[in-house]
Amino acid sequence: MAAFPGATLAKTSLPVLTLPDVKIQSQQRLIYRCAGDVRLPVRYLNTNAGAFAYLPVAGKRQLFVSVVAASGVKYVAGRYVWWNKGKEGFLADETLGEDAEPILKDCKQIENW
Repeated sequence: MAAFPGATLAKTSLPVLTLPDVKIQSQQRLIYRCAGDVRLPVRYLNTNAGAFAYLPVAGKRQLFVSVVAASGVKYVAGRYVWWNKGKEGFLADETLGEDAEPILKDCKQIENW
């Protein structure tokens, strides 16, 4: 059974989301350093139902689901996209337009957490 509690990244009193048919097969917790010296914690979850990324956006944690991408791995949560390839990534807001700068860019994996 997979549980995606809000408390996995920060201590909160949020309810736990339990999905009985989803089994976590592996997970990885990484820290990225992005332009402007922004640290971004990302938790990757590989499950029997697909791959997910759990990361903070606009002050709250978001659960992103992987979607088909030509290169790298693309995760989507509402209007936000976290795209990573190897040890690099960026976070974009799709509503800002195709030519808009990413919200977080030049993100490079710096450590496991």
